Amino acid sequence: MDNWACVEKIEKNKQVSYWLYNQKPFVVTVTLEVNTRNLKTATTNLPQHIFSRVLQGHQRVKVLELQPINIYQKIWYGEAFYWTPGNMLALHQEDIVYQYPYADGDYFPIVQGFGGGYSHSDASQYAVDFAMPIGTPIHAARSGIVIDLVEHQTRGGASRKYAKYANYLVILHSDDTTGEYYHLRKNDVAVIQGEHVIAGQIIGYSGNTGFSSLPHLHFAVYHAKPFGKYQSLPFVFE
Repeated sequence: MDNWACVEKIEKNKQVSYWLYNQKPFVVTVTLEVNTRNLKTATTNLPQHIFSRVLQGHQRVKVLELQPINIYQKIWYGEAFYWTPGNMLALHQEDIVYQYPYADGDYFPIVQGFGGGYSHSDASQYAVDFAMPIGTPIHAARSGIVIDLVEHQTRGGASRKYAKYANYLVILHSDDTTGEYYHLRKNDVAVIQGEHVIAGQIIGYSGNTGFSSLPHLHFAVYHAKPFGKYQSLPFVFE
């Protein structure tokens, strides 16, 4: 993923301000953690400040202003910054019924479902894996906007060390949850970032990239969380 959001800091005469900026036109959840010495806000002298915010497209907001406690001593500050596509305040529309992510009339077996012991735990508890041959057309399970994709990867294998090599596609739904499609074939995403897609539309082709023990499609609906994290949500296929 390329840089989606960033933190900006401005220091002048030992006064420091922090801004959060969403560089994309799509909603993002960001968290800023700032640790300080000899700096205070207007209301507290605490040395740590944590902010989690939902930023709409291209939104820029100031979240922190600091001034020295003792003007004659050195100041110090350091920060950590995290971001996740989507909205941590999103409420999943539980009455939504998702289409199967392949063509009508086709059938591909589920080789790992909700809570699968191989890899569907924690953040990916509510994911579904469909075994399918490489090159199978993938169809959108729900309408939305393409907000992120990777399609240049070539590597895959049955070890978590390969997870960072997955090709994938992320679609933002109308309720600010995301539908995510993983293990796609190299250079076989059929849509572009920013494109509106409808349920049933071909969006790419299956592969075997990333953390994958056999050719398959990993599909899940995710909800953004602070500190760069996310959580899958239960959903229903038609």
